[in-house]
Amino acid sequence: MASPRMEARTARLLEVLDEDIRHLAGALRRLDTLRTLLIQRADDELETLLGEIRREAETRRVQEQQRQQLRRELAADLGCPEGQLTLSRLQGELTGPTRAALAERQARLRSLAAQLKQEYTLTVLLLRDCSRLNRSLLRIFLGSGDRGGATYSPTGTEKRPPGAALMSMEL
Repeated sequence: MASPRMEARTARLLEVLDEDIRHLAGALRRLDTLRTLLIQRADDELETLLGEIRREAETRRVQEQQRQQLRRELAADLGCPEGQLTLSRLQGELTGPTRAALAERQARLRSLAAQLKQEYTLTVLLLRDCSRLNRSLLRIFLGSGDRGGATYSPTGTEKRPPGAALMSMEL
């Protein structure tokens, strides 16, 4: 059976885990919004989203410090090294509704983390495609740099090599 002090710390940990759940859900929404805004080429909205992400990062740092402090305290209560304290190990030390609440948060976090990994992969693929398309367009409009420029025949007519740029970048 867990001590009252450990129960109180676990209750605080549950609050931190709830914040983690909210953060992961928000990250999923932001990734979805990011993909939508990239496709729409909505630069102003992308800047707003970037500002939101920066503000969230500071909040996350504070929350991470709280979690690490609680982890140290709970590890000391259990008499184990901090690096060996996991939610599963903590569940083994708890009973009743606290144990069930911790198990529910752990399952929800695992589910959200899996979703986040999938959404992140989809976002990376979209960004790669955007990058590839932009490189292709630049190559078409500005030339690849490895093809020669225009040449002239003895009569003075211009001959451009196949695949030459549509625009000349010469000043």
